[in-house]
Amino acid sequence: MLPVIFSFSFVEVRSYYLLWASALLIFVFWTRRRAENIWGMDYEAVTQILVRVYCAGILGSFAASVLEKLPSFLAGEMTLAETAKGLSSWGGIAAGAVTALLSMRRRDINVEAFAESASLPAAAMMAVGRLGCLAEGCCAGCGRYYSSAPWWSVHLLHDAPGFCRFPSQLLESAVSFAALCLMYAAEKRRLAGGRKAPPALFFPLYVLIYSIYRLVFDNFRETVPRTGRFLWASAAVAALIWLTSSLAKERRRHDSGGASK
Repeated sequence: MLPVIFSFSFVEVRSYYLLWASALLIFVFWTRRRAENIWGMDYEAVTQILVRVYCAGILGSFAASVLEKLPSFLAGEMTLAETAKGLSSWGGIAAGAVTALLSMRRRDINVEAFAESASLPAAAMMAVGRLGCLAEGCCAGCGRYYSSAPWWSVHLLHDAPGFCRFPSQLLESAVSFAALCLMYAAEKRRLAGGRKAPPALFFPLYVLIYSIYRLVFDNFRETVPRTGRFLWASAAVAALIWLTSSLAKERRRHDSGGASK
């Protein structure tokens, strides 16, 4: 793993921040392009919303990470530098989502159209960002000592010789990339059929896939926030309700279209 790409004097460029910054930029620029080209949304309005979402996502990720570590810091188990280090995905997602909803409401932008614009970029963001976690060694999987390292395991830079871990960062990146490919193929087929308007299908689908992944595989992570399972269970239920509602709307629209013919 390569946590530090290079350092010069007091300047240090870390893989974690570089990859997560790149992941967020992919999300912002790709969402903006999709919103304008596929859904015909106003370029300036979408840009303003995404800039706010970008800033809120970073601040929310940092705040959630500090909040998770605060009990350990107050107990004297963690230094201030360790407490202020890293980001937490759930905080960024929550802060970004709330900011997006409030901004769209002010500008009268269709929530489902914006969500569909962000569906594929969100999966790409997590696929790239989690590689930063792997390079940094955070969000690590549980591990133990092996006489011979299993083919599926990872060994982080700070691990003792022979200590191998469950590949939590790699697996999460792979799940997001697989979801991205699945949604891309399904969306391409959907758009080819001329169905460009909401309801949103792929955004709630990705949230459902990602939430289920976190619910199952967070059990294999070294550290999990106490509220983590509740948050991901809530997200999965909300995404399932949203997806079911969208499929019902899509079905009704298809039936009415067929009946009109």
